[in-house]
Amino acid sequence: MNLLEYLSNNGLEYKIEYDEKVFTKSDKADEVIDIFKNNLIKNGVEILYNTKVNDLIVDNECIKGIVTEDNREIYADSVIVTTGGKSYPTTGSDGSMYDIIQKYGHTINPLYPALIPLVIKEGFIKNMQGISMKEVIVSTTIKKKKIQRQGDMIFTHFGISGPGVLKISSYISKILKEKEVEIKLDFLPQISKDELSKIIRTNANKGLVNNLKGYLPQNFIKELLNILNLNEIKISELKKEDEAKLIEYIKEMKLTVEDTITIKAAMVTSGGVSVKEINSSTMESKKIKKLFFAGEVIDIDAETGGYNLQMAFSTGYLAGINSGKQF
Repeated sequence: MNLLEYLSNNGLEYKIEYDEKVFTKSDKADEVIDIFKNNLIKNGVEILYNTKVNDLIVDNECIKGIVTEDNREIYADSVIVTTGGKSYPTTGSDGSMYDIIQKYGHTINPLYPALIPLVIKEGFIKNMQGISMKEVIVSTTIKKKKIQRQGDMIFTHFGISGPGVLKISSYISKILKEKEVEIKLDFLPQISKDELSKIIRTNANKGLVNNLKGYLPQNFIKELLNILNLNEIKISELKKEDEAKLIEYIKEMKLTVEDTITIKAAMVTSGGVSVKEINSSTMESKKIKKLFFAGEVIDIDAETGGYNLQMAFSTGYLAGINSGKQF
């Protein structure tokens, strides 16, 4: 609530959605950026735009400043690294800072894309491109542990995306280098298999599309029937084994995840500076005095819903108040 109070006191109007996610009333993120930028300027902070840091100045395990790409040395009492991960490099978070941090003894845990669409092996997915589904349950088993998330999703030309998929992607991306991952999709989690069977056979005089159209998008139903060669089948002619296959595709569609799209398009980077080497009370490095870390550069990531932004705000606040203390 401290963050919301701060933003509100600085003139930001916000709204809280049904799922407790907080957005600006205008849906424009620039309003939040402008508040921080204006407060920096008001407090006399000099901002160097389009300036890349090429090195740190470290003496006797204590930070003294930074070196920019034009070999300019900037000295300071403390330095806070908030360079982000490797996602969205056009914002400056291209991952180059990791090499510099590692050079001075910090461990950089492997980087993975998090909150990212999944690339699916099965070819029939391309025929479903653009079809969106509501409140789908996406599940998988990783190291004998079942992971399940729910949310909207959409089929794309390469696979699947949407909030439900992004939530589970962070768990999957970490093992894709070792092997492909099987996932299951339940498109009607509120309806049991037995109930679905009754719906399918509700009216023997109608086709499968008509009986299911109130529950699933028609183009999705038609594609499933095409996959199962059931396009022209009447309900009265529907075999039990074919019905079982149709129900399985609706309640337990099995897909093979073979990759994610590039980390550059990920919403978040998983991995980064090891938390074991950072004082969690102050965000100060345990290896270099007066060096602090905040945000996505650290090996911390969370599911979608504003948690990653809050982590950045909270660690930034801690680093800020502690880096200004007298040593």
